[in-house]
Amino acid sequence: MKKLTITILLVCTSALVLAENLGRTIHVNRVFSEGASTAGFYPVESLPECKWGLMYIDLSTEGGKAIFSLVLTAKTAGHAVIRVDYTKDSSDKCLVTGFHTQ
Repeated sequence: MKKLTITILLVCTSALVLAENLGRTIHVNRVFSEGASTAGFYPVESLPECKWGLMYIDLSTEGGKAIFSLVLTAKTAGHAVIRVDYTKDSSDKCLVTGFHTQ
């Protein structure tokens, strides 16, 4: 029972550590695409929590394609981005997992 409790605690804690949220409103400044499956954007506001101050998007997934579409819409329409969920890799690159515009 003790091992089960510790396992559940570790799984819940690691999930909380891996997912992060900017917690502030940003605006899309520049959008980029690299290679066959990577895209991203530079916000107007500074992102010290992310390497090079930018957010990456994985285009190899349907969710990543949907997020990139929302980024392009936000950039074109000038909409504020009210929430960005992301994970960080070992080199502090931020990978967008959720994107909410106003």
